Amino acid sequence: MTENTRRRDLFRPVQLIGLSLLCGVFAGMVTLIATGAFTDKVMRMVDKGTYAGIPPWNLAFIVTGGIFIAALLILSILILAVDPADFTKPHDRPVLYDKTDDGDAPANGAADAGSASGDAPQI
Repeated sequence: MTENTRRRDLFRPVQLIGLSLLCGVFAGMVTLIATGAFTDKVMRMVDKGTYAGIPPWNLAFIVTGGIFIAALLILSILILAVDPADFTKPHDRPVLYDKTDDGDAPANGAADAGSASGDAPQI
């Protein structure tokens, strides 16, 4: 651990895994409720062996694992897409405005010059 490393930076992987696990457990609970795993009729059919599909508890474990892996992968890719330097820079203008020399919104003359030259206006 260097002097620049903060405790918050060290716990980011734990937060990522925890959030993914929470997503997986939520999807598993929705699957259990949707398949009727808590009803007496479904549980009797599973015990007798007359249930036609995958038993609800097995399906919930499969869905939980799949959603956990998918959420972990998606969140990891989203974290990699963010530049850490953006968190330290102050933003004093709307993010989607074009960058200009003075830092303000583009003047009307700049917008008219772009449209006069045949270029499509940027949105």
